[in-house]
Amino acid sequence: MDDFTEGLGFLENARDAVHKRDDLRKFIDQKKDLLKKMEKDIAAEEKDIADEINSTIKKKRNSIEDSFDKKLDDRKSDVKKLEKNRKKDKSDQVNARVAEATKDYYAQNKTLEDELKDLFRSNGVPKFCSGKFYYTLFNPKGFGEVMTKLLFLVTVALGVPAVVVLLLWKTTFAGVAREKKLLYSIIFAVVWIIFCIVIYFIIYINTKVRYIDTIRKGRRYRDAIKKNTSSVNKITDSINKDKDESQYNLSEYDKKLKDMDKNMDRLMSEKKDALKEFDKKTKDEITKDIKKKRQKKLDELAKQKDLIKAELEKSSEELNAAENGLGKYIRVLGEENCSAEMIEKLIGVIQSGRAYTAREAIGYLKFKG
Repeated sequence: MDDFTEGLGFLENARDAVHKRDDLRKFIDQKKDLLKKMEKDIAAEEKDIADEINSTIKKKRNSIEDSFDKKLDDRKSDVKKLEKNRKKDKSDQVNARVAEATKDYYAQNKTLEDELKDLFRSNGVPKFCSGKFYYTLFNPKGFGEVMTKLLFLVTVALGVPAVVVLLLWKTTFAGVAREKKLLYSIIFAVVWIIFCIVIYFIIYINTKVRYIDTIRKGRRYRDAIKKNTSSVNKITDSINKDKDESQYNLSEYDKKLKDMDKNMDRLMSEKKDALKEFDKKTKDEITKDIKKKRQKKLDELAKQKDLIKAELEKSSEELNAAENGLGKYIRVLGEENCSAEMIEKLIGVIQSGRAYTAREAIGYLKFKG
């Protein structure tokens, strides 16, 4: 009998073969998805292990560094304290040395100041006239005092009005025309300069001119005080610049500082050795310990992956056999009719009595369609 005349049994066998093929395809797709998931899980586990290794190594290495750095910071703090104490001790001794070397000059200046005040008081000269500032303005001597006087006069005569005018331009004169601003400013400056000159000469006439002999005697006192002060400054400067520290008994500080430097060098060497040992040995031990601890899960995942791959290979072989087995049905029914849905329709046509063979059932469905 021609294959195309096969009846209900032929179609039922074809239906079962198609179902088997479709089930195998679905099963294989599921296993492929599962295999991809397993590969992602394995990759994630491997990354997690690598991250744990790196994190643990970094944490333990930092712990070693922090431990030594804390000790070094403590030593540095001790060094700074000792250096500060040494500096203070030396400074106290230098100050004491300066005080001892200049005490006679200070005593002389005290005596001169007292005699100068007595001289002015006994002659009825105002007390302020005995001061250094008065002599600088009204009886200057030497380049320094002359320049100080000029600077003061320029500042008072020109600097003060300039500042006042600037403030007035931003406040009181803000709404005034520019020409009037300039005029008012010039008038103010001229009035101020005249005022300063008048005040200067009033003081000049009522002090220096009136008490000229006493002022001149006072100049000699001020010169002597200035000379003593200059000697004090030279002695102070010479002592401060003296590099010889042997007279200050600082050897105990230097010994302790030297010991501290050696201790810090030792700590830095120990830190270097500890980090070298860690990088050479401890790091590998950490890596091995973590891998050993996490290997069991990784092995289980790999085992599951291998099982899935084996199932895929077996199912692929079965699918290949199933598709080969479908060849005889495809040759009879045609590729377009070899689906589970179409075969069920063909079976339904034969069971309803409208056809007796697959050929008639296909013809019926085409006619009906």
